[in-house]
Amino acid sequence: MNTTKFFVLIFLFFCIIPGLYAEKLSKSLPNILVIGIDGLGAHGIKMSKAPVLNELMRKGAWSLEARTVMPSVSGPAWSSILTGATVERHGIGNNGWKVDQKILEPVFKGDHNMFPTIFGEIRKNLPQAVTGAIYHWGDFGNFIERGVCDLSKPGSDEDTTTKLACDFLAEKAPLFTFIQLDNVDHGGHHGGYRSDEYRKSVEKADSLVGVIINQLKKAGLYEKTVIFIVADHGGIGTGHGGSTPDEIVVPLMICGKGIKKGYEINHPVFVYDLAPTVASLLGFHLNDWVSGKPIMDAFVK
Repeated sequence: MNTTKFFVLIFLFFCIIPGLYAEKLSKSLPNILVIGIDGLGAHGIKMSKAPVLNELMRKGAWSLEARTVMPSVSGPAWSSILTGATVERHGIGNNGWKVDQKILEPVFKGDHNMFPTIFGEIRKNLPQAVTGAIYHWGDFGNFIERGVCDLSKPGSDEDTTTKLACDFLAEKAPLFTFIQLDNVDHGGHHGGYRSDEYRKSVEKADSLVGVIINQLKKAGLYEKTVIFIVADHGGIGTGHGGSTPDEIVVPLMICGKGIKKGYEINHPVFVYDLAPTVASLLGFHLNDWVSGKPIMDAFVK
């Protein structure tokens, strides 16, 4: 074999073939959309008219008995949802956490000086994947590794956040998207987590989930997408952070390609099971220090 042919074969082996394989693999994977509704206790669905969320339960697997972490506040809880780890493992104990201002070091670090999130793990395992995070609460972006998302952007309000997310879905057809909506929590803090104001905020969030699902359909993505609905915490009175059922018990729903229909998950489920479940759908495993487990019984065998 002459030198030219040898270097051509080397180029094909290390450059072209892996790229073709990655492209083929990405086409076989489901698109994944997570919609996180801040402050949505499971009781909020039960006390509201939420036709979209109820339809997702009818068409998918669900629990209205999932549990969040302690303390039941946004920073620790969203971090557990994103990492698959509990607070004492990822080390994020409050809403003001920043990667360069840590109080407690995580038990395990990835390449970005923090416990790896599902965004970082997707970037490591599927480097060509398009991913995005769009969020109403501006500090949400602090809990994601810097530079791993194709888009990480806050919206000024719930409607703007939804429009940004819909535009991203339409233009990029991303493999993984996380949308965080915040107004349900605002309604709870202002009027109380069992107030009429709270109920109306849940119903508004339900309508925005419908807008996002309609965008999936318009973009031709709905049939190949797995949709997750999750919340970081509920609330009691006008606050949260404790361990009462209204604060701790939240919904978790999975609907779409390869998911059982009308299946109530009747075993303990935790918000930190979400990231391992996403990883399983995408064909890889998270690190050995996660706390959660894939919700395998939700999958069609």
